[in-house]
Amino acid sequence: MPACKVTIEFNDKIVRQFLLATVIWGTVGMLVGVAIASQLNFWRLNFDLPWLTFGRLRPLHTNAVIFAFVGNMMFAGVYYSTQRLVKARLASDFLSSLHFWGWQLIIVAAAITLPLGFSRGKEYAELIWPINIAVAFIWVVFAVNIFWTLPPTHM
Repeated sequence: MPACKVTIEFNDKIVRQFLLATVIWGTVGMLVGVAIASQLNFWRLNFDLPWLTFGRLRPLHTNAVIFAFVGNMMFAGVYYSTQRLVKARLASDFLSSLHFWGWQLIIVAAAITLPLGFSRGKEYAELIWPINIAVAFIWVVFAVNIFWTLPPTHM
């Protein structure tokens, strides 16, 4: 009797969502970088608005590139590779969606609060505590989804 071939329907929707977010936020982050680089040569490009000054936009640029661009790219890679390495669909579509939208909400919150001057003033750790709590929560959601996807080991 021939062996049955099992087909797994991977959750690639979440991978595509994180990849699209990577492109969008990467573009935004790089454009903010161009704007602040231009301000170094043409200081009047801040238009005398405090939320457009170099000191307010640089943390926005670094956080956008690190968390939004690289973070979304990393999550896309982990979701894509985990499913194929363990030959199983992600454990929860709900947790995957919660992770994606929660992460995007965190990025939007940072994009609003940093130019307004809400910052802890620590290099690469500028986000205020409510956003940091959201980051920790979303990372736990991500971890639960990934560990739940892993098959049980048999000894």
